[in-house]
Amino acid sequence: MNYEFEDLNDFITDDDLLSRKKGKKVNGKKKGNRKELELTKILNKRFGTGFSRTVGSGNRWSQTNHLPKHAQDMFTGDLITPVNFKFVLESKGGYEDIDLNAIFLHGNKELEEFLNQVSRDAKRCDKKPMLCWKKNRKPWLAAILSKDVPKEFEYELKYCKWSIIALEEILKLEDTFFF
Repeated sequence: MNYEFEDLNDFITDDDLLSRKKGKKVNGKKKGNRKELELTKILNKRFGTGFSRTVGSGNRWSQTNHLPKHAQDMFTGDLITPVNFKFVLESKGGYEDIDLNAIFLHGNKELEEFLNQVSRDAKRCDKKPMLCWKKNRKPWLAAILSKDVPKEFEYELKYCKWSIIALEEILKLEDTFFF
């Protein structure tokens, strides 16, 4: 059979175009909450209890500046950590468009903003910064300042003054690194 169409409208109807479903939109806030909870479970499994998701994570700093310093420190970062934990934790999930190959040519403004954010939070409460990031279907990564890395890792990416290492490998370090 050979079909000839004089016009595209003979082939596609308005109903065909309108009936197509758009892809489901990702709710970034819910996704971030899920990643924070996932990270909390990983840390509690490694260290025992003491880690939990910060209520209002991502929007709370102006709401806590009336609190005493020890309470402000507790609510800094995405996760509440034990009092003597040396790091402020910022959790990021997704951000699939951050191309780790491209950072070698031009850097990445979004990644740099994440690192700046955790650095500001850490400075505010006199702790060390750690960014934990997980892309979909990839392992967790941890970015810490290179000066804070206690040993050389077999697989370690240097980005500016940061070292990016598999979180699984960081969590193998002795407790004294963290507390």
